[in-house]
Amino acid sequence: MTPNDLRPNITRVRDTSGFVGTIVYIGPVASAKSSTEIYAGIIWDDITRGIHDGSVICRSTNQIVRHFKCGPTQGSFLRLSKVDVGVALTPEVMRSRYVKPDAELVAPDNLLPHVARTAGGRDKPIEFWGEVKIRNRQQLEVVGEISLRMLGIARPCSAEQQVEMEEFNHLKSIDLAGNLLSDWEDVLGILRQFNNLESLSLASNRINDLSPAAIDGFSMSGMTSLNLNSTNISSFRTLQLIGKAMPNLKELCVAHSDLADLGSDENHHDDTIPVFQHLVLLDLSDCNLTSWDEQVLHLHHLPKLESLILNDNVIEHIPPTEGKATIFSALASLQLAGTSISSWSSIDSLHSLPSLRSLRLRNTPLTSSMGVGEVRSVVIARLPNLELFNASPISERERTEAERRYVSNVARELLMTSTSGALPSDETQANANQNEIHARHPRFHLLLEKHKETMMPSISRSGQSGQANIGDDVIGITIRSMAASSCDMEPLRKRIPTSLKVGRIKAMCAREFGLEIDLQILHFSVENDPFPTELDDADHTLAYYGVSDGAEILMNEIDVEAREREKARKAAEHICRMEEQEKHVAVLQSMQKREQHVNLAASEIISQKII
Repeated sequence: MTPNDLRPNITRVRDTSGFVGTIVYIGPVASAKSSTEIYAGIIWDDITRGIHDGSVICRSTNQIVRHFKCGPTQGSFLRLSKVDVGVALTPEVMRSRYVKPDAELVAPDNLLPHVARTAGGRDKPIEFWGEVKIRNRQQLEVVGEISLRMLGIARPCSAEQQVEMEEFNHLKSIDLAGNLLSDWEDVLGILRQFNNLESLSLASNRINDLSPAAIDGFSMSGMTSLNLNSTNISSFRTLQLIGKAMPNLKELCVAHSDLADLGSDENHHDDTIPVFQHLVLLDLSDCNLTSWDEQVLHLHHLPKLESLILNDNVIEHIPPTEGKATIFSALASLQLAGTSISSWSSIDSLHSLPSLRSLRLRNTPLTSSMGVGEVRSVVIARLPNLELFNASPISERERTEAERRYVSNVARELLMTSTSGALPSDETQANANQNEIHARHPRFHLLLEKHKETMMPSISRSGQSGQANIGDDVIGITIRSMAASSCDMEPLRKRIPTSLKVGRIKAMCAREFGLEIDLQILHFSVENDPFPTELDDADHTLAYYGVSDGAEILMNEIDVEAREREKARKAAEHICRMEEQEKHVAVLQSMQKREQHVNLAASEIISQKII
C-alpha cells in the first residue's frame, strides 16, 4: 500500500493477529535506516500490543524524537505494505459466515467425524441430526438478522457491486460490532444499501462525531434500534443529528462515550424538529455525566422513555422533583450502579418519578458500608412503588418486613435522642436532632401509621423502658442443612433477635448438625426469592444482611478440594499479574535508561562544542 491508498477518513487498521489500532502518524521515522521510507504510526487498542510510546532515538543525532504520544507499550511503526485497512462490505463478505445449501455436509450420514470416550473406555460416535434442515433456515435469502462482527469491514462496497447487494435488502438487523469503521460517511454509505433495516450495531467501531452536512437529506424512518457503545462520540449534538435522521428510534445505546456537553446551551437551542419522541430505552453508561440537574434532567422531555441506564457516571446527588409532573413521566426502570450517589435523600427523590418500578443501585458510596440485604430493605421501605430491585422481584411479604424494620430502626434512633428529665438546653438540642431525623426519613410517619396496629405495642414498651428491648426485633427462621452428612435431619426452627451475629448461627449449626464452623457456608432466602444471599461475615448481624421473619437459612458444606483449587488459581493469577507488572517496570526502566543515554550523549556533544 502507498500513502495515496490511505483516504483521509481511514484511521483504523488491523494486523495479522487480529489486533486493531488507530493510525495517528504517516511519514518518515527518525530511527529508520532509510530517511525517505514512509511508515504508519499506530496506537493499538490493546495497550500491550506495541513496543514504544511513539518516540524513537534519531539515527543521525542520537536524540529522542517524538512522532506521536501514547502508552509506554501501545505504539508501533509499520511499513505501509504491512498495513491492513480492512475490507469493503461486499456480497462475498456477507456470505463468508454462511454456508451454501449445496456445500459439503459436516456430518454425512448424520455422523460427525469425532467420537466421545465413555466411562468404560470405548469410543462413542457423535450424531448430528437435522443439518440440512438447519442449513436451509440459515441462508441469507431467508434470515432477517445477520452478524458480521470483527471481519475488518471499513467501508461500503463499490458502485459496481451495489446491484448485487440488492438481494440482501430484506435484512432487518445487522451486527457490525468490532469492525474498522471510523467515519460516518462510510456508515451512511452502508446504511443506504439496506432500506428495510430496523436494527444496527456499530459497537466498538471508533466512529467520530457526526457533522450536519454529512447527514443532510439522509433519513431512515424504519430504524428502531441503534447500538453505538464504545465509539468515539464526544458530543451530544451527534445524537441529536441521529435522532433527526432516525425519528422512530426506540432503543439507543451510547455507553462509554463522552457526553459531558449534554445540557450545554449550544446543544439545547430551540429546534423545529423534536427528536427521540419514540425512544423507550437509552443507555448512557460511563458517558462522563456528573450532574442530574444540569445534564440528565435535560432528557425529561422524552415522552416515551421507559428505561434509562446511567451506570458508572459520577452523579453524586439527585435533587427533589416534587411538583414537576412531566419529569420522566413514563420512566419505569432506572439504573444507577457505579455512580457516586452518597445520600438517602437522592433515593427519596426518586419517589417523585410516577412510573418508576425498577431500580439498580450497587457499588456506590451510599451502599459501600452496608450489607446487600440491608441496602435492599431500606430501599424497599423508602420507595413504595418499586417492584424490582437489582433485578430481583419484591414480594408483598418482603415489603411489609422491610417497612416494619425501617419504622423500628427510625423509632429507635428517635428514642436515642430523647432527653426525659434533662436540662432545657439539652431538650432544645434533642428536639433539633429529632427534627433532623424526621427530615432524613420522610416516610416514617406514613409507615408508622400503616403498621401501627402490629408495631405500636413494641414501640410503646421501648419507650417505657427507656431503651429498645431485645424482643422487639425477634424473627422466626428455619435453618436447614444441605450438607451430605446431615441433609436428612429435621430443620431447626428458632425465634431469634436480628441483632444475633452470623458467628452465633454457625455455632448453633455446629451443635445441631455436627459440621465444623470452618467448613460451613450459610445463605438465606425469603419466599419466592430466586437469589439467596450469602452470610459471608461472622461478625455481622442478621439485621445487617436484612434477614426477615420467615426466612430460611441454608447451611452448606465447603468443598475443601475446590477451595484449595481456587486458592491455587488465585495464586497463579497473582503471580501472572506480578510478572506482567515486572515486565511493565522493565520497559519503563529501559525507556528511562535510553533517555539518560540520549541526554548524556547530548551533553557530551554540547561540551565538545563549547571546548
